[in-house]
Amino acid sequence: VTKQIENLNKRSFQLNTVLSVLILVLSVAVFYLNPLGLTTLFKVLIMLFGLVVAAVIFIKSSQGDRFLHFVKETRIELRKVVWPTREETIKTTGFVLIAVIIVAIFLWIVDAFFTWGVQLISRLNF
Repeated sequence: VTKQIENLNKRSFQLNTVLSVLILVLSVAVFYLNPLGLTTLFKVLIMLFGLVVAAVIFIKSSQGDRFLHFVKETRIELRKVVWPTREETIKTTGFVLIAVIIVAIFLWIVDAFFTWGVQLISRLNF
């Protein structure tokens, strides 16, 4: 019995997924291909309606339920993050800026050295 239920759930998931993707693709196709000669307003409304219907069908599926659970868990974890203070952000940005300037000066010196070396070799006419 449990295998039959699993198969039914799998088919239901596949049907919901295929249906939501099909609705989404059709609404985008109507928008871009415009087979009915609609104005831009109606094309946008059809596309938005298709997007909403596809999202509702997806959310009602088991995969959509797992996605909503993931979003809720993500928001909970986001609240646990300790964000840096303004002072810490300014200090870190300053350190990064100084590091970038030091690396830029180093690369400039290396480039000047290689330029000098290439000019020296080209004057020797090997």
